Amino acid sequence: MLRLSGSNTIGAQLGPDLVQAWLSSKGATGIRRETTKPDEMRISASMDGKPVAIDVKAHGSATAFTDLASGEAEIGMASRAIKPGETQDLSAKGLGDLTSDANQRVIGLDGVAIIVNEANPLDSMTKDEVAAVFSGGMSARHWNLYGRDEKSGTWDTFKDRVLGTNALGMAKRFEDSRELAAAVSRDPDGIGFVGLPYAVGVKVLKIAERGAIALRPNTLTVRTEDYPLSRRLYFYVPANAKPEAREFARFALSAAGQEVVEKAGFVGQKPEIAAAVETPRNAPAGYVQLIRQADRLTQGFRFRTGSSVLEPKAVDDLKRLSAAMSGEYAGRSVILIGFADSTGSPAANKVLSERRAQAVAGQLKSEGVTPGLVVEFGQELPVADNGTEDGRERNRRVEVWLRK
Repeated sequence: MLRLSGSNTIGAQLGPDLVQAWLSSKGATGIRRETTKPDEMRISASMDGKPVAIDVKAHGSATAFTDLASGEAEIGMASRAIKPGETQDLSAKGLGDLTSDANQRVIGLDGVAIIVNEANPLDSMTKDEVAAVFSGGMSARHWNLYGRDEKSGTWDTFKDRVLGTNALGMAKRFEDSRELAAAVSRDPDGIGFVGLPYAVGVKVLKIAERGAIALRPNTLTVRTEDYPLSRRLYFYVPANAKPEAREFARFALSAAGQEVVEKAGFVGQKPEIAAAVETPRNAPAGYVQLIRQADRLTQGFRFRTGSSVLEPKAVDDLKRLSAAMSGEYAGRSVILIGFADSTGSPAANKVLSERRAQAVAGQLKSEGVTPGLVVEFGQELPVADNGTEDGRERNRRVEVWLRK
């Protein structure tokens, strides 16, 4: 019926869980799972009196695109965004533009957790310190390194966000995140990186970027994508995909699908009030005064470079926010706070951050929600390092608050 291939982070549990929930929603009976090979599973069922089966292969995000290219999968699972070369290759093979809104779907969020042994007294590290440790550089203590394999999207995220041009030091590599975490849990000198749901039996460190506070990955910091190593989980569906593939992807984005995402330990995309928000020490006085009167939503919006054009994921997020404002948060007044990165002059960035907040306000108005207050703070209060493209991207944002 369908073949899913790619990310082990998704395919180890979340992918099969979504498949089972989708089949159940379609009235399938006798649903069962069978491990056919290491990191491969078949979910079988009976539908309308006929046997059906869906295969899930979880050998790393890179295999999502090679299997789509070879016709061995209808859906690619990836814990990192498709690369330009992969986009061109698949487009040349007639699979369409996999970076388009219709073909690239964000099904959930995750944070790459830096993990150490539970007995380790360390509580936080800077991203530069993590890079130094994993590249074999100078460190105040001896570390045993544990990392994901070369095909892993977790590895790609860690390499791009942390190591940069540095090479990984002498690390033991794992295809399975659960095995990696188990190894760190047994090693007092161990340090590794895994997707957040797999950080079991270990300590998860706070991570700080230059010019920003240290944050631990949790529902708030990952859903707002403020955590330095937050990432998106993707389904890639080719333009020529069979109807069942698109139906399954839509299910993953639905309320029922997002419940499955959260039960699997990942972060869903439903707007919620954050349980507790720590006021940054370097926050502007006007910002501090404003948020004292409001609750932060775990919803935020980000933008393309140098513009007030919302990125693709924001389209789905706007619909989720407008639904919440007519549902559980009906009667609450929305506050939108715009920010920019540090590229350009402070004056220009104040204007740009206001345009971004107004752009979100305009989209919400078209959905029937009129914000009560729209303000901007320019390039103040960065949540990431403005010295990197990834950091600048996360600093170009609009926060969403609800007046108490």
